[in-house]
Amino acid sequence: MTKPQQRFAPDSLERRKGARHTRFVSTGTVPTTLDGVQVHLSSSEREHLFSVPNEEGPEFRRLRRFGLLLSRYGLVDKNRFIKRKGVSHEHATTAERIVATNAYKTVFGGDPTIGVANVQPLVNMLNSPTPSPSIISACLAYSGTSAGLAILDGIKNKELAEYVRQAMDRVALYSQKYTERIMYHMNREGRRHTRMAFDCYDAIITLVQGNTENITEVIGRSAPDRQPAESSSGRYGKDKLQRRSETQMHGTRRKVGDKHLRHIVPSIDGWAEAILEKMPLVLPHTGRKGRKLIPMPYGKSIRFIVREDTDPEQRVFARKTRSQGGIVIVDCSGSMGFDSSDLDKIMDATAGASVLCYSSGNEPDGGNIWLVARGGRRTSIMPNFPGNNGVDGPALEYGLSLRRHNEPVVWVSDTRVTGRGDHASEPLRDWCLDFCAKHNIHIVRHTEQAATTLRKLQLGQRPEKTNYKAIRGREYL
Repeated sequence: MTKPQQRFAPDSLERRKGARHTRFVSTGTVPTTLDGVQVHLSSSEREHLFSVPNEEGPEFRRLRRFGLLLSRYGLVDKNRFIKRKGVSHEHATTAERIVATNAYKTVFGGDPTIGVANVQPLVNMLNSPTPSPSIISACLAYSGTSAGLAILDGIKNKELAEYVRQAMDRVALYSQKYTERIMYHMNREGRRHTRMAFDCYDAIITLVQGNTENITEVIGRSAPDRQPAESSSGRYGKDKLQRRSETQMHGTRRKVGDKHLRHIVPSIDGWAEAILEKMPLVLPHTGRKGRKLIPMPYGKSIRFIVREDTDPEQRVFARKTRSQGGIVIVDCSGSMGFDSSDLDKIMDATAGASVLCYSSGNEPDGGNIWLVARGGRRTSIMPNFPGNNGVDGPALEYGLSLRRHNEPVVWVSDTRVTGRGDHASEPLRDWCLDFCAKHNIHIVRHTEQAATTLRKLQLGQRPEKTNYKAIRGREYL
């Protein structure tokens, strides 16, 4: 008597919450590795799709079990979840595979990657000069498995291997707790359980995204210097006026002590040597651009129940933010002044603002342009400003290169522009005013006015605009 063949049968499970049926259809491909196992769950009347083998053998049985857990604890209508949460498709897919891996260990008591994971392509891409964040995210899907150890052994850059190992340890440690809660809530009926399961998924995605960004930053610091691009791509929004891209402005990179400095190449001569220093952005602030739920310690309804155990402040409530971001370039010379409270005022005015400060006098062993806030995060320690101007033009050009999708750009300055040697220069001042008029940059005199301008722009209102005229042949006012 022959043994009956085992087949992948997710339709035998009870109907998933959020799904209207249990009809599964194969894509026709037969995967032989863990990466090839795919399950797509639809929330409409369309059939669910899967790519899982039905052949016999311990390896194929391992793949079928992994696909069965993907069909049980994966995201229903993943594209809708991605759009609502504002996360990337790569991070959401990584979170699904992390949950399936942890669930496999809980249900079947083993490692799902043994004998079925081909990680050599990932290792080869990690050993390239600049691996992409999607590759790093895919590697984190193997956290806590034998395939993850094989990835670490294959990385040639020892510093990168150490950072990846630490990231995998963190993901494996914290994702196991979230997976247990996902399994608990997805096995129960009710919108409350669905929302809590999605919150746990969001927490895993945030964990993956944070570790991916940290590793990407390490790769960027150790990457070799590259020549500036000859032409600008159209990925910086809908600004019809010709402007230089961020890549075109990058000059040589060097390290002084613990500072990572980068030269900025301006389009005209006459300025002091422009040196960019990116401050460590360790503090979260008002969130990212677009619609976002921000955890709060007070509110009307609980949205982040998992924070009751993980957040020391127990911020389980939420408030909504919606912002188009903004770029703020701040003149930090002696006649202006800028501190941490001023930075908070600007970031409170718009979520996801990018803030650049500039003041010359530290070169050549220190920066004179500082990136102190970007993407909803800000620095905890403000730099010491020497008190000169010197790099007004390069700061304006670099700040404009960071613009995405026609974000508002604000220049906080008294328009007292100086050049090399901190000498006042009327031609350079006229160039800055023409540059601001050409690219619709708002000029304000202090941070309070900058915050007011940003708030009005977020509401679709037109702020009052001061027209600064070029002063030719006259002293500064």
